[in-house]
Amino acid sequence: MEPISHEQLHGALYEWLGLKVYIHFEINPGGYFRNGKALLSNVHIRGEGPYRVFLEFEEDRGIIQLDNLTHMSINEDFVIITGYDDFKRLARTVEISLTPFQV
Repeated sequence: MEPISHEQLHGALYEWLGLKVYIHFEINPGGYFRNGKALLSNVHIRGEGPYRVFLEFEEDRGIIQLDNLTHMSINEDFVIITGYDDFKRLARTVEISLTPFQV
């Protein structure tokens, strides 16, 4: 994981606009959602660090918004964006992929 680069993150997600993506997101403590699938229609990244990320889905399928995000990992198969709490523990994460996640 590396600190979020607004340009890199936006560029990676922008390439997937109009494609069906799988979503996994987690808020700790509290819960998670895995293998939601929808057409990614827009992405917004706000802030100067920590960041707020909005993922919009086509056909009024909804929006996911996570805030206090600090780190990312990007490759050709998935994008992971995470945020840590004041004790450097993983507090939230969203993973976006073109293929389903293992259950």
